[in-house]
Amino acid sequence: MPTFRYKARDARGELMTGLLNAVSATDAGALLRGEGKFVVAIDEAPERDPEKTDEAKAVRTGGRVRRDDVISFAHQLAAMIETGVPLSDALECAADQCDDPAFRAVLTDVYDRVQSGSELSVALRQHPKAFPPVMIALVSASELSGTMGTMLDRISGYLQKEQQTAKKIKSALTYPAIMLVMITGVTIGLLTWVLPKFTGIFASRGATLPLPTRILMAASESLLSYWYFWIGGVAFVVVSFLFAKRTEGGRRSLDLLKLRCPVLGELFRKLYITRSMRTMGTMLEAGVPILDMVATAREVTRNAWYEDLWDDLDDRMRRGGQLSDGMFETPLIPRNVAQMVYAGEKSGRLGKTMNKIATFTEDEFDEQVKATTSLIEPAMTAAMGLIIGFIAIALLLPIFSVSNVVAN
Repeated sequence: MPTFRYKARDARGELMTGLLNAVSATDAGALLRGEGKFVVAIDEAPERDPEKTDEAKAVRTGGRVRRDDVISFAHQLAAMIETGVPLSDALECAADQCDDPAFRAVLTDVYDRVQSGSELSVALRQHPKAFPPVMIALVSASELSGTMGTMLDRISGYLQKEQQTAKKIKSALTYPAIMLVMITGVTIGLLTWVLPKFTGIFASRGATLPLPTRILMAASESLLSYWYFWIGGVAFVVVSFLFAKRTEGGRRSLDLLKLRCPVLGELFRKLYITRSMRTMGTMLEAGVPILDMVATAREVTRNAWYEDLWDDLDDRMRRGGQLSDGMFETPLIPRNVAQMVYAGEKSGRLGKTMNKIATFTEDEFDEQVKATTSLIEPAMTAAMGLIIGFIAIALLLPIFSVSNVVAN
């Protein structure tokens, strides 16, 4: 049975759109008139592309879309709704103009659900890998308050700030990761390609080699003779790490390591606080209930220990406590942040206070990123110099010994 897309007005004259299954357009119109609706337009809806449906399902179950596309979608939808474009038409336009096939399939699915009478927040909730929880919560709040356009614009700004924060933490970790790979590659290359060329020369002399040279030759022999053990060990560590991330105990251990890491620990703490405060401040100013706000902050933090904190704060507030009560008792929240939250509760401006805290902690986060990068760069350079210097000295010491013997 074909599907028809209709526009009709109800008894109060309000325009509505939707999808309807009927044998023909005439039968569809009769069904609508039987419901007391005045038909404005009816046309047959195009059949849904199975490939697009599969792509939307893939994103819904495990795939991801680019955050840039989501930000662009929110900004575009906000502009069209604020200029009076109906939501369904705005969604259809956004889907048609989307360049990414997977995200276009998601937007098409959202459009179809809205056309069928579903709320936008409900349609977005079907794609948790594409749309973050805070976006869904804010859209749901805007549907109740009738501020969809303004809220979508606020969502776009929120997602942009979150993306900038994520890029900063990635930039802080990229340099040491690259340097670590370079150090490992250079060391393996020297031990497996350069040093073996000297091994035969040293062995033919029959002299006792210096200790650094013997250590280096033993390491080279181990890599060349038992390479399969080294590869197996690396594979075991990688698989164990990936498996640990999927278990509750392993995830908690890795999250604790992030917080207690000597240089990066403070960076992660500021990241979690900035993300949580920005989320809660944005949601409070949008009119989201405070308990829903805490639940969403728990989802966006992505650290088991901070998730426990939000669960504890949620439980305290359900028993009549204040949000700041638990913050004063945990080492995860700095005392100055807890004091500002307390002041915001007393003044009745908690949402604005949290946004100010997010701005304040974000500035601290930026300074911490610069300081961390300035510390990591010389440390990694020094480590690389020490390793290569040790290898060079270990290779040159036997040569100096032979030269001294010949000279004497």
